[in-house]
Amino acid sequence: EELLINFHEIIGEHSGANLAEAVWHTLELYGLKSRVMAIVCDNASNNDTLLQALGEKCADEGIDFSAMHSCIRCLPHIVHL
Repeated sequence: EELLINFHEIIGEHSGANLAEAVWHTLELYGLKSRVMAIVCDNASNNDTLLQALGEKCADEGIDFSAMHSCIRCLPHIVHL
């Protein structure tokens, strides 16, 4: 079963920092900040900076999240890009 929990409009460029703010907002909204195990993404460079920014936000709040080990690359997204 799949469930979409949020659809957040990104204002401005789709930088890692802007994406991280949108993800962080959703995690806060649903009380999920400390429950994230991994992020699924493609190879776009802004996803790497998104993970770094999320890692920094988690570290600031004492949440264990490793940007380096928390990314699952989605092969179909990579192949179709």
